[in-house]
Amino acid sequence: MSCTIDSTGAEISSLLDKTTGQEYIWQINKSVWGSSSPVLFPSIGKIKDDKVIYNGIDFAMTKHGIIRHNDALEFTQHNESKCSFTLASSDETLKRYPFIFTFSVVYELIDKRLIMNYEIENRDTVPMYFSCGGHTAYACPLTDEIKLTDYVVEFPATFDFMADTLGSTGLLSDRKRKIEADENLLSLSETLFKEDALIFSDIDFDWVRLRRKNEEKGIKVRFTGYPHLALWSKPGADYLCIEPWLGLPDHENESTDLAKKSTYKMIEAGTTFSIAIEIEIE
Repeated sequence: MSCTIDSTGAEISSLLDKTTGQEYIWQINKSVWGSSSPVLFPSIGKIKDDKVIYNGIDFAMTKHGIIRHNDALEFTQHNESKCSFTLASSDETLKRYPFIFTFSVVYELIDKRLIMNYEIENRDTVPMYFSCGGHTAYACPLTDEIKLTDYVVEFPATFDFMADTLGSTGLLSDRKRKIEADENLLSLSETLFKEDALIFSDIDFDWVRLRRKNEEKGIKVRFTGYPHLALWSKPGADYLCIEPWLGLPDHENESTDLAKKSTYKMIEAGTTFSIAIEIEIE
């Protein structure tokens, strides 16, 4: 395998099987969507009022946080199969996020697996609040013979497929949506995401598999320690985003106070937290 990372935002832009030439990451088409694998930190999804408040001070926070589209990450090549991208807090980040921190995303290729590890260090003197997650778009190659409906997402066990929904403002609502599925298999279709992402909160599983219906193997995504999972695509597009999330987008009734965010992670001063997503090409 070979993996290519865009230095802006540390997005995966290619995961290629060199023996077959098969590409597993959706190739950006800006007329459809301008990203391929955003790194989400310290927020996920839309932020209520586009700001967070900490100690009574407002900080403007954009959708998905401060890593996406950021060209200030420091690149380190550890060896031929491992590299990292790091953002350390600065005067610029402190205008948007009120903590002294270091955030790294470390990529490592091991055989046919790509491991993406988020490492967050709180270098401040106070507790630090954040969310983080993945947003990788996996290619679903379509041809005259292969349709979107030929692809399924396989879950480890029978699942009730009740999804949280986003309201008209882009914030989480109280409405749940029942998704039609067959026990542990969710079929893709051009209408599945007509109401935006499928957000499954408080999950009790740690992997899903994207594959064609008539095949047993595909792309297996493992995400130990993540309490939430989102699936998303533009309706009819030839990709599926599999998004393990440590937190959730803001609810319509969410507090704008960072310390009161209901799904955010808190780590104490001087401590480090890490969590990984593993992609296996079977």
